[in-house]
Amino acid sequence: MTMGDKIIELRKKQCWSQEDLADRLDVSRQSVSKWEGGLAAPALDKLLEMSRLFGVSTDYLLKDELEDPGPEALSRPSDPAPEPLRQVTLEEAKTFMESKETSARPVALAVALCILSPVCLILFGGLAGIGRMNDLRATGLGMTVLFAFIVPAVAIFVRWGMKLGKYEYLEKEVFTAAPGVEALVRSRMEALEPVRARRLTAGVCLCVISAVPIFLSLWIGTIGTLMFTVGGVGLLLVLVALGVYLILGVSIPWGAYQMLLQEGDYAPARKRPLYRTLPPVYWCLVTAGYLAWSFATRRWDFTWIVWPVAGVLFGGLAALLPLLERRGKKQDKS
Repeated sequence: MTMGDKIIELRKKQCWSQEDLADRLDVSRQSVSKWEGGLAAPALDKLLEMSRLFGVSTDYLLKDELEDPGPEALSRPSDPAPEPLRQVTLEEAKTFMESKETSARPVALAVALCILSPVCLILFGGLAGIGRMNDLRATGLGMTVLFAFIVPAVAIFVRWGMKLGKYEYLEKEVFTAAPGVEALVRSRMEALEPVRARRLTAGVCLCVISAVPIFLSLWIGTIGTLMFTVGGVGLLLVLVALGVYLILGVSIPWGAYQMLLQEGDYAPARKRPLYRTLPPVYWCLVTAGYLAWSFATRRWDFTWIVWPVAGVLFGGLAALLPLLERRGKKQDKS
């Protein structure tokens, strides 16, 4: 029995996933996978740590001819074994993917409606600013249209949130998949990939060029500047809404596939509380800051810069979190 086979056997007897073992050894899951596949050998300090974790000698791990770990092996693990992981059946995976695929368009439409909801309020406010409409009427009509967009969007979110609520554990918990699940998910990913590439490209391009109307409104001149600026903001939101609709239409099913494969943003290491709570809190604060700044200064032609800056900062923060977590683990061990 090779070292890789022994690591697999010892790990499974402890009911640990590769991610569980990787966390205990402070290495990546890919490193454990390479050890078990015989593609790489663990460093001496990791070998000693595994010997301690599994309660076996280093000779047993290193020497292929030693088949018996000894009578005391596996009876004295240093850490209590975690609860057995929940298994996702093939039928459950199919139902989940179909539900996510069906929900993609309505949910994407609901997000687009939320983005479009303030357009009329902004346009009517511009008309009131140049004396073409009464302030009270402009506000009333704008708010009416805003709620006419928001209410159906919220209804869509609630409806699909209730339908998909039973699958919430796929996003938050580490699990195992029944035989056949991975092959099925991979086949659906391959089928979606060409469409996803086209729509992501179109969606990102629309979001990038959405700032062009703002620059054009500033370039045109002083005559009618207010309405040109307001119109530019409205067109910006329309382009962003279209771009987001295209992006979410393919990202929602793709995210479902990644959930089942536990890859990307849904890898086991990212299912910890910090990773789950950071994005919504961060973007809620960014949105609140953007709206407060925009309404206070009425510089809609300038405050849009919050979004690209926030996106870059979020990417840096997401990359920094694993490094900080690893550093914390090392300090705890020392």
